[in-house]
Amino acid sequence: MDEKRLKALAAELAKGLKWKLTFNQFSRILTKLALETAHNAKLSDHL
Repeated sequence: MDEKRLKALAAELAKGLKWKLTFNQFSRILTKLALETAHNAKLSDHL
């Protein structure tokens, strides 16, 4: 995924974020999902 597409996705997702607490929660969830996806992709490569 290129940087332009990532920025567009981030802008779309950020539209609903109004408070810092909400942003922090969103950031944690997004990080967790990205790490899980990367981990699962690595495991799939070994099968």
